[in-house]
Amino acid sequence: MLVDFPEEAPEDTARGDKGLEGWSCPVSFTQAAGQETDMERLRSAFKREVAELRPWYDRSLEKHDRTAVVEFGPESASELLADFAVGEKPVTTQGDLSIATALRLAAQDLKAFYFEAATARPGSASPLSVEFNRWFWQETAAGRILKAVKENCLKEADKSVQKTGAMLLVPVDQS
Repeated sequence: MLVDFPEEAPEDTARGDKGLEGWSCPVSFTQAAGQETDMERLRSAFKREVAELRPWYDRSLEKHDRTAVVEFGPESASELLADFAVGEKPVTTQGDLSIATALRLAAQDLKAFYFEAATARPGSASPLSVEFNRWFWQETAAGRILKAVKENCLKEADKSVQKTGAMLLVPVDQS
């Protein structure tokens, strides 16, 4: 039995950003409080994001039977990038890749993972690139991790790692 309600659902006036009315990520990322340093909190938030997005990514993979993730799975990409972001020597399972190449490929695969997971919600429209970029670079821990990776790359002695950080990880308009 269907029941008709005379009230309308209240409008979401808190957002204020009318450009994203047709799209939203299926996962809400909240910040955790604690005794961690800023980088430890960022790393924890990043790991939570990847874990929360994983079921949505799996749903997308099941639905489309393909992915743009090529070299690094979500967990290995996030581990490599988080390690480098916090200043640890990253360990890659792809032993034949240089660290510069591994960082670049992990970043590409991570962005593909986020896009595929964020657009997997049934009935949701795919975001415009400007919408996705704003969300990814300004609202996610992944965007902040990649910015930290970029900064650490620029401090490295290896010129290929410096070049990767300067040109291949973060778009110029998001730096």
